[in-house]
Amino acid sequence: MIYSFSTYELDTEKFELRKSGGLVPIEPQVFTLIQFLVENQHRMVSKSEIVEAVWDGRAISDSAISSRIRSARNALNESENASQFIQTIHGKGLRFVAEVQELGDTRSSSGAVDPVPQDVVTTATSAQVKDRPSIAVLPFECLTPNSEDALFASGLTEDVITNLSRFRDLFVFSRVTTTALAGAGLSAQEIHHRLKVDFIIEGSIRKSAEKVRVTFKLIDATSDDTLLSERLEDTCTLQNLFDFQDKISLLIAGRIANRRHLLRLTEQEDARRLCSTAKWGTYRWIAQYYEYMRTRDSVLHASVRAGLTDALTNDPKSSDGAAALAVLLLDEFRFGTNSRPGHPVLDDAYHHAKRAVANDLSNAFAHQSLAMVQYHRGEFDEFLASSQRSLTLNSGRADALAAFGCLNYLAGYFRRAMIQLDQAIDLNPMENGTARLVRAGCHFVENRYSAALLDIRQTDLPDLPWYHAYSIAINYAAGDTETALAQALLMQEQFPDFLTQAAAMRDVLKICDEVHVKFDAVWQEVFVALEMSRK
Repeated sequence: MIYSFSTYELDTEKFELRKSGGLVPIEPQVFTLIQFLVENQHRMVSKSEIVEAVWDGRAISDSAISSRIRSARNALNESENASQFIQTIHGKGLRFVAEVQELGDTRSSSGAVDPVPQDVVTTATSAQVKDRPSIAVLPFECLTPNSEDALFASGLTEDVITNLSRFRDLFVFSRVTTTALAGAGLSAQEIHHRLKVDFIIEGSIRKSAEKVRVTFKLIDATSDDTLLSERLEDTCTLQNLFDFQDKISLLIAGRIANRRHLLRLTEQEDARRLCSTAKWGTYRWIAQYYEYMRTRDSVLHASVRAGLTDALTNDPKSSDGAAALAVLLLDEFRFGTNSRPGHPVLDDAYHHAKRAVANDLSNAFAHQSLAMVQYHRGEFDEFLASSQRSLTLNSGRADALAAFGCLNYLAGYFRRAMIQLDQAIDLNPMENGTARLVRAGCHFVENRYSAALLDIRQTDLPDLPWYHAYSIAINYAAGDTETALAQALLMQEQFPDFLTQAAAMRDVLKICDEVHVKFDAVWQEVFVALEMSRK
Protein backbone atom coordinates (compact mmCIF):
# COMPACT_ATOMS: atom_id res chain seq x y z
CA MET A 1 0.00 0.00 0.00
CA ILE A 2 1.15 3.55 -0.74
CA TYR A 3 0.02 6.24 1.70
CA SER A 4 0.31 9.93 0.78
CA PHE A 5 0.44 12.85 3.23
CA SER A 6 1.71 16.37 2.64
CA THR A 7 4.75 15.98 0.31
CA TYR A 8 5.49 12.43 1.55
CA GLU A 9 4.66 8.94 0.31
CA LEU A 10 4.96 5.83 2.48
CA ASP A 11 5.33 2.70 0.34
CA THR A 12 4.82 -0.31 2.59
CA GLU A 13 5.71 -2.86 -0.11
CA LYS A 14 9.00 -1.26 -1.12
CA PHE A 15 9.63 -0.24 2.51
CA GLU A 16 10.35 3.31 1.35
CA LEU A 17 9.57 6.79 2.64
CA ARG A 18 9.71 9.35 -0.18
CA LYS A 19 9.53 13.14 -0.09
CA SER A 20 8.66 14.92 -3.33
CA GLY A 21 9.73 11.77 -5.15
CA GLY A 22 13.15 11.53 -3.44
CA LEU A 23 14.05 8.70 -1.07
CA VAL A 24 14.30 9.66 2.63
CA PRO A 25 16.93 7.65 4.57
CA ILE A 26 15.15 5.81 7.37
CA GLU A 27 15.82 2.94 9.76
CA PRO A 28 13.52 -0.11 9.52
CA GLN A 29 12.06 0.30 13.03
CA VAL A 30 11.40 3.98 12.40
CA PHE A 31 9.63 3.09 9.15
CA THR A 32 7.51 0.50 11.00
CA LEU A 33 6.61 3.10 13.64
CA ILE A 34 5.49 5.65 11.05
CA GLN A 35 3.56 2.97 9.15
CA PHE A 36 1.77 1.91 12.35
CA LEU A 37 0.82 5.51 13.15
CA VAL A 38 -0.37 6.18 9.59
CA GLU A 39 -2.48 3.02 9.47
CA ASN A 40 -4.13 4.08 12.73
CA GLN A 41 -4.43 7.79 11.95
CA HIS A 42 -8.08 7.82 12.99
CA ARG A 43 -7.20 7.27 16.68
CA MET A 44 -4.58 7.65 19.41
CA VAL A 45 -2.23 4.69 19.90
CA SER A 46 -0.77 3.88 23.32
CA LYS A 47 2.87 3.16 24.19
CA SER A 48 2.06 -0.50 24.76
CA GLU A 49 0.53 -0.75 21.27
CA ILE A 50 3.67 0.83 19.78
CA VAL A 51 5.90 -1.66 21.60
CA GLU A 52 3.74 -4.53 20.35
CA ALA A 53 3.80 -3.27 16.76
CA VAL A 54 7.44 -2.23 16.50
CA TRP A 55 9.20 -4.56 18.97
CA ASP A 56 6.80 -7.53 18.97
CA GLY A 57 5.94 -6.88 22.60
CA ARG A 58 9.50 -7.34 23.93
CA ALA A 59 10.63 -5.43 27.02
CA ILE A 60 11.99 -2.10 25.74
CA SER A 61 13.26 0.88 27.71
CA ASP A 62 11.45 4.20 27.56
CA SER A 63 14.61 5.81 26.15
CA ALA A 64 14.60 3.37 23.20
CA ILE A 65 10.97 4.25 22.43
CA SER A 66 11.68 7.98 22.73
CA SER A 67 14.70 7.61 20.46
CA ARG A 68 12.63 5.96 17.71
CA ILE A 69 9.91 8.62 18.03
CA ARG A 70 12.54 11.37 17.67
CA SER A 71 13.95 9.60 14.61
CA ALA A 72 10.46 9.42 13.11
CA ARG A 73 10.01 13.16 13.64
CA ASN A 74 13.44 13.82 12.11
CA ALA A 75 12.57 11.72 9.06
CA LEU A 76 9.44 13.85 8.61
CA ASN A 77 11.41 17.04 9.33
CA GLU A 78 9.27 18.19 12.26
CA SER A 79 9.86 19.10 15.89
CA GLU A 80 7.75 18.00 18.85
CA ASN A 81 6.54 21.57 19.33
CA ALA A 82 5.31 21.83 15.74
CA SER A 83 3.40 18.60 15.30
CA GLN A 84 2.39 18.62 11.67
CA PHE A 85 2.40 14.80 11.56
CA ILE A 86 2.98 13.13 14.95
CA GLN A 87 1.09 14.56 17.89
CA THR A 88 2.12 13.62 21.44
CA ILE A 89 -0.77 13.18 23.86
CA HIS A 90 1.16 13.45 27.11
CA GLY A 91 0.84 10.49 29.42
CA LYS A 92 -1.27 8.57 26.92
CA GLY A 93 0.30 8.02 23.49
CA LEU A 94 0.66 9.32 19.95
CA ARG A 95 -1.61 10.18 17.06
CA PHE A 96 -0.87 10.79 13.38
CA VAL A 97 -2.71 14.03 12.61
CA ALA A 98 -1.88 14.77 8.95
CA GLU A 99 -4.48 14.02 6.28
CA VAL A 100 -3.66 10.65 4.67
CA GLN A 101 -4.66 9.35 1.25
CA GLU A 102 -4.34 5.75 0.06
CA LEU A 103 -2.89 5.82 -3.45
CA GLY A 104 -2.95 2.14 -4.31
CA ASP A 105 -1.70 -1.35 -3.64
CA THR A 106 1.10 -3.33 -5.29
CA ARG A 107 -0.38 -6.69 -4.29
CA SER A 108 -2.20 -9.10 -6.54
CA SER A 109 -5.87 -9.92 -6.05
CA SER A 110 -4.92 -13.02 -4.05
CA GLY A 111 -3.11 -10.88 -1.49
CA ALA A 112 0.36 -12.20 -2.32
CA VAL A 113 3.14 -9.88 -3.42
CA ASP A 114 3.52 -10.07 -7.17
CA PRO A 115 7.01 -11.17 -8.23
CA VAL A 116 8.64 -8.73 -10.63
CA PRO A 117 8.29 -10.15 -14.15
CA GLN A 118 11.58 -11.10 -15.75
CA ASP A 119 11.11 -8.93 -18.83
CA VAL A 120 10.23 -5.87 -16.71
CA VAL A 121 13.22 -6.35 -14.40
CA THR A 122 15.61 -6.83 -17.27
CA THR A 123 14.52 -3.84 -19.33
CA ALA A 124 13.47 -1.36 -16.68
CA THR A 125 16.47 -1.66 -14.40
CA SER A 126 19.21 -2.08 -16.99
CA ALA A 127 18.66 1.43 -18.32
CA GLN A 128 18.13 2.77 -14.82
CA VAL A 129 21.29 1.54 -13.13
CA LYS A 130 24.02 1.73 -15.75
CA ASP A 131 24.95 5.27 -14.80
CA ARG A 132 26.22 3.86 -11.47
CA PRO A 133 27.08 0.46 -9.93
CA SER A 134 24.12 -1.61 -8.77
CA ILE A 135 24.02 -3.83 -5.68
CA ALA A 136 21.57 -6.50 -4.56
CA VAL A 137 21.62 -7.50 -0.88
CA LEU A 138 20.38 -11.06 -0.45
CA PRO A 139 18.63 -11.96 2.84
CA PHE A 140 21.19 -12.77 5.54
CA GLU A 141 21.03 -16.44 6.46
CA CYS A 142 20.42 -17.34 10.11
CA LEU A 143 22.58 -20.32 11.13
CA THR A 144 21.01 -20.77 14.57
CA PRO A 145 17.53 -22.36 14.90
CA ASN A 146 15.86 -19.56 16.81
CA SER A 147 12.98 -17.41 15.62
CA GLU A 148 14.33 -14.30 17.38
CA ASP A 149 17.69 -14.78 15.64
CA ALA A 150 15.85 -15.06 12.33
CA LEU A 151 14.23 -11.70 13.08
CA PHE A 152 17.67 -10.28 13.81
CA ALA A 153 18.93 -11.56 10.43
CA SER A 154 15.91 -10.02 8.71
CA GLY A 155 16.43 -6.69 10.43
CA LEU A 156 20.14 -6.75 9.58
CA THR A 157 19.31 -7.25 5.90
CA GLU A 158 16.94 -4.28 5.96
CA ASP A 159 19.47 -2.06 7.70
CA VAL A 160 22.29 -2.93 5.28
CA ILE A 161 20.01 -2.05 2.34
CA THR A 162 19.01 1.22 4.03
CA ASN A 163 22.61 2.21 4.81
CA LEU A 164 23.84 1.38 1.30
CA SER A 165 20.96 3.40 -0.16
CA ARG A 166 22.38 6.49 1.52
CA PHE A 167 25.32 6.37 -0.91
CA ARG A 168 23.62 8.20 -3.75
CA ASP A 169 26.14 7.09 -6.38
CA LEU A 170 25.05 3.46 -5.90
CA PHE A 171 21.82 1.82 -7.07
CA VAL A 172 20.52 -0.59 -4.41
CA PHE A 173 17.69 -2.98 -5.21
CA SER A 174 14.77 -3.19 -2.78
CA ARG A 175 14.41 -6.17 -0.51
CA VAL A 176 11.14 -7.19 -2.15
CA THR A 177 13.01 -7.85 -5.39
CA THR A 178 16.02 -9.66 -3.94
CA THR A 179 14.02 -11.79 -1.50
CA ALA A 180 11.86 -13.16 -4.30
CA LEU A 181 14.89 -14.11 -6.38
CA ALA A 182 16.82 -15.53 -3.42
CA GLY A 183 13.82 -17.69 -2.55
CA ALA A 184 13.98 -19.19 -6.01
CA GLY A 185 17.51 -20.43 -5.29
CA LEU A 186 19.12 -18.54 -8.17
CA SER A 187 22.91 -18.30 -8.45
CA ALA A 188 24.75 -14.97 -8.53
CA GLN A 189 25.09 -15.13 -12.30
CA GLU A 190 21.42 -16.02 -12.73
CA ILE A 191 20.47 -13.03 -10.56
CA HIS A 192 22.79 -10.91 -12.68
CA HIS A 193 21.02 -12.13 -15.83
CA ARG A 194 17.61 -11.39 -14.30
CA LEU A 195 18.41 -7.98 -12.72
CA LYS A 196 21.45 -6.81 -14.69
CA VAL A 197 22.96 -6.29 -11.23
CA ASP A 198 26.70 -5.65 -10.93
CA PHE A 199 27.37 -6.78 -7.34
CA ILE A 200 25.70 -9.05 -4.81
CA ILE A 201 26.08 -9.08 -1.04
CA GLU A 202 25.34 -12.27 0.83
CA GLY A 203 25.92 -13.08 4.47
CA SER A 204 24.99 -15.07 7.53
CA ILE A 205 24.68 -14.69 11.28
CA ARG A 206 25.47 -17.12 14.07
CA LYS A 207 24.30 -16.09 17.53
CA SER A 208 24.99 -17.46 20.99
CA ALA A 209 23.63 -16.23 24.30
CA GLU A 210 26.03 -13.30 24.46
CA LYS A 211 27.83 -13.06 21.10
CA VAL A 212 26.93 -12.58 17.47
CA ARG A 213 29.16 -13.46 14.53
CA VAL A 214 28.27 -11.91 11.17
CA THR A 215 30.01 -12.89 7.94
CA PHE A 216 29.44 -11.20 4.59
CA LYS A 217 30.79 -11.35 1.05
CA LEU A 218 30.78 -8.92 -1.86
CA ILE A 219 30.43 -10.87 -5.12
CA ASP A 220 31.01 -9.75 -8.70
CA ALA A 221 27.73 -10.91 -10.21
CA THR A 222 29.12 -11.19 -13.73
CA SER A 223 31.89 -13.64 -12.81
CA ASP A 224 30.71 -15.00 -9.43
CA ASP A 225 34.11 -13.99 -7.99
CA THR A 226 34.31 -12.98 -4.32
CA LEU A 227 35.78 -9.48 -4.11
CA LEU A 228 35.60 -9.02 -0.36
CA SER A 229 34.94 -11.33 2.57
CA GLU A 230 34.85 -10.27 6.21
CA ARG A 231 33.73 -11.51 9.60
CA LEU A 232 32.52 -9.23 12.39
CA GLU A 233 32.00 -10.48 15.93
CA ASP A 234 31.06 -8.75 19.17
CA THR A 235 29.22 -9.10 22.44
CA CYS A 236 25.47 -8.82 21.99
CA THR A 237 22.74 -9.11 24.63
CA LEU A 238 19.04 -8.33 24.67
CA GLN A 239 19.82 -4.92 26.15
CA ASN A 240 22.12 -3.80 23.32
CA LEU A 241 20.60 -5.86 20.49
CA PHE A 242 19.34 -2.92 18.42
CA ASP A 243 22.46 -0.83 18.97
CA PHE A 244 24.55 -3.81 17.87
CA GLN A 245 22.39 -4.31 14.78
CA ASP A 246 22.78 -0.62 13.90
CA LYS A 247 26.55 -0.78 14.37
CA ILE A 248 27.06 -3.98 12.37
CA SER A 249 24.81 -2.92 9.48
CA LEU A 250 26.66 0.40 9.25
CA LEU A 251 30.05 -1.33 9.22
CA ILE A 252 28.97 -3.78 6.51
CA ALA A 253 27.62 -1.02 4.28
CA GLY A 254 30.57 1.25 5.00
CA ARG A 255 33.26 -1.32 4.38
CA ILE A 256 31.75 -2.09 1.00
CA ALA A 257 30.66 1.36 -0.19
CA ASN A 258 33.86 3.09 0.93
CA ARG A 259 36.12 0.76 -1.07
CA ARG A 260 35.46 2.43 -4.39
CA HIS A 261 38.01 0.39 -6.31
CA LEU A 262 35.84 -2.69 -5.72
CA LEU A 263 32.73 -1.05 -7.17
CA ARG A 264 33.84 -0.20 -10.69
CA LEU A 265 31.38 -1.07 -13.41
CA THR A 266 32.39 -3.97 -15.60
CA GLU A 267 32.90 -3.34 -19.31
CA GLN A 268 29.71 -4.97 -20.50
CA GLU A 269 28.42 -4.42 -24.02
CA ASP A 270 25.45 -2.37 -22.89
CA ALA A 271 27.66 -0.32 -20.56
CA ARG A 272 29.90 0.64 -23.47
CA ARG A 273 26.82 1.50 -25.51
CA LEU A 274 25.52 3.80 -22.77
CA CYS A 275 28.85 5.48 -22.01
CA SER A 276 27.94 8.44 -24.21
CA THR A 277 24.94 9.40 -22.06
CA ALA A 278 25.31 12.43 -19.79
CA LYS A 279 24.80 10.56 -16.52
CA TRP A 280 27.24 7.81 -17.42
CA GLY A 281 29.87 10.39 -18.38
CA THR A 282 29.43 12.20 -15.07
CA TYR A 283 29.67 8.95 -13.11
CA ARG A 284 32.95 8.04 -14.82
CA TRP A 285 34.49 11.33 -13.65
CA ILE A 286 33.05 10.88 -10.15
CA ALA A 287 34.75 7.47 -10.01
CA GLN A 288 38.01 9.16 -11.01
CA TYR A 289 37.40 11.78 -8.31
CA TYR A 290 37.46 9.05 -5.64
CA GLU A 291 40.68 7.71 -7.11
CA TYR A 292 42.18 11.20 -6.82
CA MET A 293 41.04 11.49 -3.20
CA ARG A 294 42.80 8.19 -2.49
CA THR A 295 46.09 9.17 -4.17
CA ARG A 296 46.08 13.01 -4.23
CA ASP A 297 47.81 12.74 -7.60
CA SER A 298 48.12 16.24 -9.10
CA VAL A 299 47.91 15.05 -12.73
CA LEU A 300 44.68 13.21 -11.95
CA HIS A 301 43.35 16.30 -10.17
CA ALA A 302 43.73 18.43 -13.31
CA SER A 303 42.12 15.78 -15.49
CA VAL A 304 39.11 15.24 -13.22
CA ARG A 305 38.61 18.96 -12.61
CA ALA A 306 38.39 19.58 -16.35
CA GLY A 307 36.32 16.44 -16.99
CA LEU A 308 33.71 17.24 -14.34
CA THR A 309 33.48 20.86 -15.49
CA ASP A 310 32.59 19.66 -18.98
CA ALA A 311 30.32 16.84 -17.77
CA LEU A 312 28.22 19.21 -15.67
CA THR A 313 27.40 21.33 -18.72
CA ASN A 314 25.58 18.27 -20.11
CA ASP A 315 24.37 16.92 -16.78
CA PRO A 316 23.63 20.07 -14.72
CA LYS A 317 21.39 18.29 -12.19
CA SER A 318 24.10 15.92 -10.97
CA SER A 319 24.42 16.57 -7.24
CA ASP A 320 27.38 14.21 -6.82
CA GLY A 321 29.16 15.76 -9.80
CA ALA A 322 28.82 19.29 -8.44
CA ALA A 323 29.91 18.16 -4.96
CA ALA A 324 32.99 16.40 -6.33
CA LEU A 325 33.96 19.46 -8.38
CA ALA A 326 33.57 21.68 -5.31
CA VAL A 327 36.03 19.53 -3.35
CA LEU A 328 38.50 19.48 -6.25
CA LEU A 329 38.35 23.28 -6.43
CA LEU A 330 38.83 23.41 -2.67
CA ASP A 331 42.07 21.42 -3.02
CA GLU A 332 43.21 23.95 -5.61
CA PHE A 333 42.47 26.72 -3.10
CA ARG A 334 43.95 25.19 0.04
CA PHE A 335 46.88 23.17 -1.32
CA GLY A 336 47.61 25.06 -4.54
CA THR A 337 47.01 21.91 -6.61
CA ASN A 338 47.08 22.98 -10.29
CA SER A 339 46.63 26.56 -9.15
CA ARG A 340 45.35 29.19 -11.58
CA PRO A 341 46.58 32.58 -10.32
CA GLY A 342 43.80 35.14 -10.04
CA HIS A 343 41.02 32.60 -10.45
CA PRO A 344 38.23 33.03 -7.81
CA VAL A 345 38.51 29.37 -6.90
CA LEU A 346 36.93 29.49 -3.42
CA ASP A 347 33.92 31.35 -4.82
CA ASP A 348 33.63 28.70 -7.55
CA ALA A 349 33.84 25.92 -4.97
CA TYR A 350 31.09 27.57 -2.92
CA HIS A 351 28.91 27.95 -6.03
CA HIS A 352 29.20 24.26 -6.93
CA ALA A 353 28.68 23.10 -3.33
CA LYS A 354 25.49 25.16 -3.07
CA ARG A 355 24.43 23.81 -6.46
CA ALA A 356 25.01 20.23 -5.24
CA VAL A 357 22.76 20.79 -2.21
CA ALA A 358 20.08 22.52 -4.31
CA ASN A 359 20.07 19.59 -6.76
CA ASP A 360 19.50 17.05 -3.98
CA LEU A 361 18.73 18.17 -0.42
CA SER A 362 19.04 14.56 0.82
CA ASN A 363 22.53 13.97 -0.61
CA ALA A 364 25.03 13.58 2.23
CA PHE A 365 27.98 14.19 -0.13
CA ALA A 366 26.49 17.52 -1.21
CA HIS A 367 26.27 18.74 2.40
CA GLN A 368 29.79 17.38 3.00
CA SER A 369 31.21 19.51 0.19
CA LEU A 370 29.33 22.58 1.44
CA ALA A 371 30.60 22.05 4.99
CA MET A 372 34.21 21.81 3.77
CA VAL A 373 33.91 25.03 1.75
CA GLN A 374 32.18 26.85 4.61
CA TYR A 375 35.06 25.98 6.95
CA HIS A 376 37.59 27.56 4.59
CA ARG A 377 35.35 30.61 4.16
CA GLY A 378 35.66 31.11 7.93
CA GLU A 379 32.02 30.18 8.55
CA PHE A 380 32.61 27.75 11.42
CA ASP A 381 29.05 27.63 12.78
CA GLU A 382 27.74 26.94 9.27
CA PHE A 383 30.42 24.26 8.86
CA LEU A 384 29.23 22.51 12.02
CA ALA A 385 25.60 22.62 10.89
CA SER A 386 26.33 21.31 7.37
CA SER A 387 28.67 18.59 8.61
CA GLN A 388 26.05 17.42 11.09
CA ARG A 389 23.44 17.38 8.33
CA SER A 390 25.77 15.31 6.14
CA LEU A 391 26.39 12.73 8.87
CA THR A 392 22.68 12.59 9.74
CA LEU A 393 21.91 11.72 6.13
CA ASN A 394 24.72 9.15 5.91
CA SER A 395 26.94 8.34 8.89
CA GLY A 396 28.73 5.67 6.84
CA ARG A 397 30.81 7.88 4.52
CA ALA A 398 34.43 7.38 5.55
CA ASP A 399 35.62 10.26 3.37
CA ALA A 400 33.18 12.67 5.06
CA LEU A 401 34.28 11.58 8.54
CA ALA A 402 37.93 11.94 7.51
CA ALA A 403 37.30 15.42 6.07
CA PHE A 404 35.37 16.63 9.12
CA GLY A 405 37.95 15.08 11.44
CA CYS A 406 40.69 16.96 9.59
CA LEU A 407 38.91 20.30 9.84
CA ASN A 408 38.06 19.87 13.51
CA TYR A 409 41.73 19.00 14.12
CA LEU A 410 42.91 22.15 12.30
CA ALA A 411 40.47 24.19 14.40
CA GLY A 412 41.83 22.66 17.63
CA TYR A 413 38.91 20.39 18.52
CA PHE A 414 41.10 17.32 18.93
CA ARG A 415 38.69 15.05 20.82
CA ARG A 416 35.93 15.52 18.26
CA ALA A 417 38.48 15.04 15.49
CA MET A 418 39.75 11.75 16.95
CA ILE A 419 36.23 10.34 17.23
CA GLN A 420 35.51 11.10 13.58
CA LEU A 421 38.90 9.86 12.35
CA ASP A 422 38.55 6.61 14.31
CA GLN A 423 35.11 6.08 12.77
CA ALA A 424 36.48 6.75 9.27
CA ILE A 425 39.22 4.14 9.70
CA ASP A 426 36.78 1.67 11.27
CA LEU A 427 34.52 1.96 8.22
CA ASN A 428 37.46 1.56 5.84
CA PRO A 429 40.31 -0.34 7.57
CA MET A 430 42.36 -0.23 4.35
CA GLU A 431 42.38 3.58 4.54
CA ASN A 432 45.96 4.83 4.23
CA GLY A 433 45.37 8.45 3.34
CA THR A 434 43.93 11.56 4.96
CA ALA A 435 42.34 9.93 8.01
CA ARG A 436 45.58 8.29 9.15
CA LEU A 437 47.67 11.37 8.35
CA VAL A 438 45.46 13.67 10.42
CA ARG A 439 45.12 11.13 13.22
CA ALA A 440 48.91 11.05 13.34
CA GLY A 441 48.79 14.84 13.72
CA CYS A 442 46.34 14.57 16.62
CA HIS A 443 48.58 12.07 18.40
CA PHE A 444 51.63 14.27 17.79
CA VAL A 445 50.05 17.47 19.13
CA GLU A 446 48.96 15.60 22.26
CA ASN A 447 52.44 14.03 22.72
CA ARG A 448 51.49 10.44 21.82
CA TYR A 449 54.52 10.00 19.60
CA SER A 450 54.49 6.20 19.33
CA ALA A 451 50.86 6.22 18.18
CA ALA A 452 51.64 9.07 15.76
CA LEU A 453 54.55 7.08 14.33
CA LEU A 454 52.32 4.03 13.80
CA ASP A 455 49.76 6.07 11.84
CA ILE A 456 52.27 8.00 9.74
CA ARG A 457 53.97 4.73 8.74
CA GLN A 458 50.63 3.45 7.45
CA THR A 459 49.98 6.63 5.44
CA ASP A 460 50.72 6.61 1.71
CA LEU A 461 50.45 10.10 0.21
CA PRO A 462 53.79 10.63 -1.57
CA ASP A 463 52.50 13.53 -3.70
CA LEU A 464 51.31 15.56 -0.70
CA PRO A 465 54.00 17.85 0.86
CA TRP A 466 52.18 17.84 4.20
CA TYR A 467 52.64 14.06 4.45
CA HIS A 468 56.42 14.44 4.24
CA ALA A 469 56.39 17.40 6.64
CA TYR A 470 54.38 15.48 9.22
CA SER A 471 56.61 12.45 8.81
CA ILE A 472 59.69 14.59 9.52
CA ALA A 473 58.26 16.06 12.72
CA ILE A 474 56.82 12.79 14.02
CA ASN A 475 59.94 10.72 13.40
CA TYR A 476 62.10 13.39 15.04
CA ALA A 477 59.82 13.66 18.10
CA ALA A 478 59.70 9.85 18.39
CA GLY A 479 63.52 9.73 18.54
CA ASP A 480 64.29 8.55 15.01
CA THR A 481 66.57 11.47 14.11
CA GLU A 482 68.23 9.64 11.23
CA THR A 483 64.94 9.06 9.37
CA ALA A 484 63.77 12.62 10.09
CA LEU A 485 66.98 14.13 8.65
CA ALA A 486 66.85 11.87 5.58
CA GLN A 487 63.27 12.91 4.89
CA ALA A 488 64.12 16.58 5.49
CA LEU A 489 66.85 16.31 2.85
CA LEU A 490 64.42 14.69 0.42
CA MET A 491 61.83 17.37 1.13
CA GLN A 492 64.31 20.17 0.48
CA GLU A 493 64.90 18.66 -2.95
CA GLN A 494 61.23 18.06 -3.83
CA PHE A 495 59.51 20.93 -2.00
CA PRO A 496 62.24 23.55 -1.33
CA ASP A 497 59.81 26.33 -0.37
CA PHE A 498 57.61 24.29 1.96
CA LEU A 499 58.36 26.11 5.24
CA THR A 500 57.65 29.48 3.64
CA GLN A 501 54.49 28.14 2.02
CA ALA A 502 53.37 26.47 5.26
CA ALA A 503 53.49 29.80 7.08
CA ALA A 504 51.54 31.49 4.29
CA MET A 505 48.98 28.67 4.18
CA ARG A 506 48.20 28.93 7.87
CA ASP A 507 45.43 31.46 7.25
CA VAL A 508 44.14 29.58 4.20
CA LEU A 509 43.84 26.31 6.14
CA LYS A 510 42.61 28.01 9.34
CA ILE A 511 45.26 26.20 11.41
CA CYS A 512 44.98 26.80 15.16
CA ASP A 513 47.97 28.01 17.23
CA GLU A 514 48.45 24.69 19.04
CA VAL A 515 48.99 22.76 15.79
CA HIS A 516 51.01 25.43 13.99
CA VAL A 517 53.40 26.28 16.83
CA LYS A 518 54.22 22.68 17.74
CA PHE A 519 54.92 21.47 14.20
CA ASP A 520 56.76 24.64 13.20
CA ALA A 521 59.11 24.40 16.21
CA VAL A 522 60.10 20.83 15.34
CA TRP A 523 60.54 21.64 11.63
CA GLN A 524 62.81 24.53 12.43
CA GLU A 525 64.90 22.33 14.74
CA VAL A 526 65.19 19.55 12.16
CA PHE A 527 66.24 21.83 9.30
CA VAL A 528 68.80 23.56 11.52
CA ALA A 529 70.18 20.12 12.41
CA LEU A 530 70.25 19.25 8.70
CA GLU A 531 72.32 22.34 7.93
CA MET A 532 74.68 21.53 10.80
CA SER A 533 75.16 18.00 9.47
CA ARG A 534 76.32 19.41 6.12
CA LYS A 535 79.14 21.46 7.66
